[in-house]
Amino acid sequence: MFTASWHLFSEKPPAYANRIVGTLTVDGLPYEGIVFALAVGKLSYISGQHVKNGDFHIQLIPEKYSTKTLNLLVFKDGRALASEPVTPDSVVVYDLTISTSGGGGAPTGDPATISGKVERVLDNLAEPAARQLVAIEHKPDGTWAVIGNTTSDAGNGSYTLDVLTEGGDTFVLTMDEYGVPFTATASVVQGELIHPTVPNGHVYRVEAGGNLPATEPTWWIDTGTNHTRTIEGDITLRAIPFYRPLAHGPIKAEPTL
Repeated sequence: MFTASWHLFSEKPPAYANRIVGTLTVDGLPYEGIVFALAVGKLSYISGQHVKNGDFHIQLIPEKYSTKTLNLLVFKDGRALASEPVTPDSVVVYDLTISTSGGGGAPTGDPATISGKVERVLDNLAEPAARQLVAIEHKPDGTWAVIGNTTSDAGNGSYTLDVLTEGGDTFVLTMDEYGVPFTATASVVQGELIHPTVPNGHVYRVEAGGNLPATEPTWWIDTGTNHTRTIEGDITLRAIPFYRPLAHGPIKAEPTL
């Protein structure tokens, strides 16, 4: 059984000129949600953004990945789905499609487990964190497949991933919930997460609901003492650091006996 501890830090990635631009449909419909750009090979997280109406414009791609093969990873109904390979290009506009019913089918392989612990570092202290986790295997034949997913425990940060492996190298990705973008006058309820239209390294949890203002507020960050504000009427939001997705590996899943 493999055990690992994660330490998540909130940070802003540097700006780079390379980009991937295009449209993305899933099962024939324009995709809406988070899209992650991953480098094939070592499965490095490159960048990500919230996509609306299927239009994506992924920037922040370092120069060393400008000629590398990348995949776009999305989530639908709790499943991780990858696009066809792409490369950064300042001219090409990609038209990508993903189907949940074709290409690859269900995971195959032998039962195995991966276990570990997810922690976030706040004020230089580690504390347990609940995060979505996805296991992706680089199979012996060179193909990639999602082989399992789970959520770490909010109380102690622990997780156990039950996977189906063919003996290849496995990477575990951990992702923070990014919520939905600010939408003028939209109705929000307690517990929802909102993020600014221009990322600032934070998301905002609704503490008291209502209708958002017609104009996007001046966002603030969590300083440890100044994290909750009332922006209009009775709507109260709490600033929470957003932790960038992390990939851990390669590792070998422990066969289940």
